Amino acid sequence: MTSGPATGLRPVVVPVPRPDVLGSLFVVLGGVMGLLQLALSWTYVVAGVGLPGSATAPNGWGIYITMRAGSTVSASWAIGGYAVIGVGIAGAALVLLGLAMLAPLDHRPFGLAGLVLSLAAMGAAGWWLARSAQLMGQNLSALFANAGPGWYLFLIGGAIALVGSVKALASG
Repeated sequence: MTSGPATGLRPVVVPVPRPDVLGSLFVVLGGVMGLLQLALSWTYVVAGVGLPGSATAPNGWGIYITMRAGSTVSASWAIGGYAVIGVGIAGAALVLLGLAMLAPLDHRPFGLAGLVLSLAAMGAAGWWLARSAQLMGQNLSALFANAGPGWYLFLIGGAIALVGSVKALASG
């Protein structure tokens, strides 16, 4: 019987974590979209399109303020307003998570947090799609015909971040 390295055990190679640049890119891009929707116009100024009583093209922040002030109108208005600001807050958190993915760490916790935030943003967008006639006074076809860049960023930001989050979960 011999002692020392001749025991037949092989050394275990532990992979060193590397930055997840592609996952980070998608998560940061989705987060920036979630933030930009607060500043960019959701609709063009067209008669009958937009928030009731609004003479200007509303951006996401203006929609949130208007809906918060009119939240006594209906529960849908309250939820719609909080959905808009929620996507903005999720966007800020996604930007930070995406930047953290550039560190040589295990990316699965960041990917899981990004997954939850992006699914929440997609749920908020789904709420707006389901309630567009009640919230904006137009059906979906009219809303998309007159939609501004903020509306589209609101809708797709969560889906873009979802791609990066799944990438981070898959690659670790």
